[in-house]
Amino acid sequence: MLRRLITISAVAVFAIASLIAVGVFGYYSHKLQLDPVYDIAERADLAGRRALNMPTITEGLVDRIDTIYVRLRGKSWEMPNDDFLNGGALAAWGDDILAMHKSGRVHYLDEDKGLVLADVQPPDNGVAAYRTLAAEKYPNQQTRDGAIRFNDIEFVENEELRGFALSYTFVDAERECYGNRVAWADIDEASISDVSIAENDWRIVFESNPCLSFNTSGELIVSYMSGGRIAIQEPTKVYLGNGEFHLDGIYRPDIGIQEDDNDYGKTLEIDLITGESRHISKGHRNLQGVAVDADGRLWTTEHGMRGGDELNLIRDGEDYGWPAENLGTLYSGVAAPTEGRPGRHEIYEAPVYSWLPSAAVSSVSLIEGFHDTWDGDLMISSLKDRTLFRARIRDDRVVFLEEIPIGQRVRDVMSMTQGRLALWLDTNELVVFTVEETVDPLEGLEEKLVSDGMEMTLATEVVSVLEGCNECHSYEENIHGAGPSLHGVVGRRIGGTAFQNYSSELGGSSDNWDTDTLAAYIADPEAVFSETVMIGLGVGDEELAAGIAKGLELIVQPK
Repeated sequence: MLRRLITISAVAVFAIASLIAVGVFGYYSHKLQLDPVYDIAERADLAGRRALNMPTITEGLVDRIDTIYVRLRGKSWEMPNDDFLNGGALAAWGDDILAMHKSGRVHYLDEDKGLVLADVQPPDNGVAAYRTLAAEKYPNQQTRDGAIRFNDIEFVENEELRGFALSYTFVDAERECYGNRVAWADIDEASISDVSIAENDWRIVFESNPCLSFNTSGELIVSYMSGGRIAIQEPTKVYLGNGEFHLDGIYRPDIGIQEDDNDYGKTLEIDLITGESRHISKGHRNLQGVAVDADGRLWTTEHGMRGGDELNLIRDGEDYGWPAENLGTLYSGVAAPTEGRPGRHEIYEAPVYSWLPSAAVSSVSLIEGFHDTWDGDLMISSLKDRTLFRARIRDDRVVFLEEIPIGQRVRDVMSMTQGRLALWLDTNELVVFTVEETVDPLEGLEEKLVSDGMEMTLATEVVSVLEGCNECHSYEENIHGAGPSLHGVVGRRIGGTAFQNYSSELGGSSDNWDTDTLAAYIADPEAVFSETVMIGLGVGDEELAAGIAKGLELIVQPK
């Protein structure tokens, strides 16, 4: 019996240790983007967690996130049978959430079944032919064909159009060149579950000009610098953020980002019916997000170099400076070549906001129908910082930028109907947040104290003191501030939470708090524990202290 118990314990310890090791390995391979190590480590970590019936990393991260005004409660769904490499996008079809993998495969969310594969075949982007060509003709150059991806998708429904707009990077193996395209597919079906789109059902609306020649050294195509996000301007216009594929004149020859005779480093307006296009702005690097706000203004997010990620308000005909001027540096830390003073951005149209150091900002979306305190703001996602940024815009400037930690690389963000916020993660997971309304833990406490026999004047004073305590102490379980949580304090072990800054005397106690001990401590902390950070902060009045202890007993009970 003992031998069996030892064996079971050893197996359990080995399994847990292996899971921890794989998790750490997966985290750092993810952080450093070590492909295919990252993919293998992520799969192993997920398999181990499923085997042990443990929540996934993402489930643990998004279950509850507290922001200044709202508490987010998140659920996540994995896209089945896919790698964990970067890319993909979200779209809304009414109340339905669509998630597109970088390969162009489209899934829709069924909350019971998960992400369900839709019958939507993407157009041919030429990657298969490119892979063959590269192996035969350029065997000594990097291809990274997995980074040639379908960049964005939007569902459009109005009096003029009904269907999908799709942007993607393409390769023409015969001409040995590449660029970005926007394609359109008409849709007659009523719902995404009924849709059937074949590869040849797509009509190419726009192709960037010129078709770019392969690089002569290093990577044949630096396709992760393609940009490619789109935003719809009803009824028939689409805005495209067209990247410059790292042809910037700094690390490779300049394709002509500042010139008007090519489409790279530009935002473009394209008519989805006629295919007519025009440049809205120029001087951009790697446009990762495009959005239209409630006033019809166009906003973009853009990767800088080492520092200098940008949020830009796009004005028709303006030049945003790249590569002549920017707020970043070369990756060596040396100032980049610039027409003006380094780090100033004084000559060309400056960003509304810039991240230094870079956050690797990705998409940008207008928040609508989510929550009164958020609606009308811009939500910006981040890859490197693994966060969301909520931007309040007033008079064309950023009033504040609230940072909301997610813990995973966020590729796309989308505000939905019914008070939902959807994220697409680089782990190929869809996260949907809803709002859990904040409840005042002290609400009704005064009435409870009075009904328990306390004088109204004392009850009012007790509630007032407890409101002050809330500045440093939470009344929620396992949520600590400058002091430990007061949730369930009556009856729990003294110094018994995960709070890290107990004095040695409190942290080493084996006794439990009861109302008498707690009341004595509230009245005169150092008289109960000589080693406490609460010295001099007692209320003094024993009757008030006893009332506060009673109040703590009434408002929070251990679960």
